[in-house]
Formats: sequence, C-alpha cells, structure tokens
Amino acid sequence: MNPKEISERLVSILHLETYPVAVKLYKDRAELPRQPLNIKQNFCQLISSARYACRPGSGTADSMICAFGAACLGLIETPEVISSGKAANGIYVGNAEAAKNFMANVYKIGDSGRQYDAVMVRPLSELPEDEEADAVLIYVNPVQAMRLIHACAYDTGEKITADTVAEGAMCSATAFAAAEKKPTIGFPCAGDRIFGGTQNHELVFAAPYSLVKEKLVDHLEKTAQGGFSVFPVPPNMYWTPSMPPAYTIQPEYLKN
Repeated sequence: MNPKEISERLVSILHLETYPVAVKLYKDRAELPRQPLNIKQNFCQLISSARYACRPGSGTADSMICAFGAACLGLIETPEVISSGKAANGIYVGNAEAAKNFMANVYKIGDSGRQYDAVMVRPLSELPEDEEADAVLIYVNPVQAMRLIHACAYDTGEKITADTVAEGAMCSATAFAAAEKKPTIGFPCAGDRIFGGTQNHELVFAAPYSLVKEKLVDHLEKTAQGGFSVFPVPPNMYWTPSMPPAYTIQPEYLKN
C-alpha cells in the first residue's frame, strides 16, 4: 500500500477522529520541501494543523518558541535549565533531585547535542511514495490505543513502552519512535493541549514509519479476527433485562 492507502485504512479500521501524521527530520533545512511560515509555531501546532486540517508545515529551532519540544527533536542541544530539572522544580515536583529525575525520564534527542536542523510535518496521506518518514503520529482514545498495542505485539508478543511523564510527551514520543525505531504511547502534556488543541480523551501513538508501512494495517486486521481486539467494542447483549412492572410484558398481554 502507498501512504494514502495506509492512512485511509488506519482511519477506517480505528475510526479515527483526526488523520495520521508523518514526521521527517532533516540535517539541513535547505532540503525542506517547504520552508516554515513567517510566524513562530511550536511543533505541536504543526502536528495539529496536519492532523485536523491536512495542512503540511515545517519548523526549525529559530521558528519555534518551545525549547522543550526542540530539544526532544534534537533541533537544539537540551538546555541546562531543562536537563538539570530546574524547569520542573516547584511546578511538577517538590525538590531538585526529583526535578532532575523527572526531566531525565523524557526522551530527548538533544541530550546528545543538536542532531537535526529542521522538521517536516504532513498528513500521512500526502507523503510521497518515494520518501521515507521518520515517524508517524496517531492521536487515539484508550480503546484505539489498545488496538494499536495488540497490533504491535502480533509478531513478538512484546509490550510497547509508554511515556508516562506527561511532559513534552508528543515531542518525546516522536523522538523515541524516530531514534529508537520502536512504537510508544504518550500522555499529551498541558502544552500540547493548550497550543496543539489536543482533547481531554486523547493519547498519542508514535511509531517508526517502517512499522506503519510494513505491518501495522495487516496486524490490525489480523488481531480483529479474534473478535476481542476491535473498536468500537460491542456490548454483550445475550442477557435478560429486568424492568419496572409498568414497562414489563405481562402474561395477560400475550393472551390477546
């Protein structure tokens, strides 16, 4: 299947509310298919435009505001205020040691220094067939996440990791999928909800493009055949209800 067909099948099988998004990281911004807009936008805003409105976009560190997101993607070296935990101390945690641990739990390519110069975001359906993305993001509810977890486990039975820090999670999940070549699930942070329009019920699933291209749709279809890993999950209707007498069929009603 080509990217458009993969996207259509994912939307259909999972009953997605928004579209899957392809992300590609670039060493040189000159290679971007399109340059950033002349306004500063965070990575979560670019993702939101792509998944809601099918609008592609690009970003560089100097075209963004969020240092945390840029560090996760490796567009900048992780700033000391983040790596030390100072940014979290007194906000998310109550002491310096906890704050450093908190920030260390977030996957940041920038911990190894600046690795990339730019990022391109577009609907998966618009990814050229001859181009390889680094990661695919899908915003899901918990039951859709269950389907994706089962699909990822189909070959090996291995669990997938989840980013439970809930800070920079979408950026972190993207970085993890791109760098580690493994899928993950993230709990979107307040910034993603404020700036990216992420809804209260949404989680984010991130996977390397190779997994999405080669296996994900096939495994979603195969795991559904058992009847349990499906969405929506059908309620069990094989039981007899009890109702108030006035609403219950009485024996005399059946005599006429």
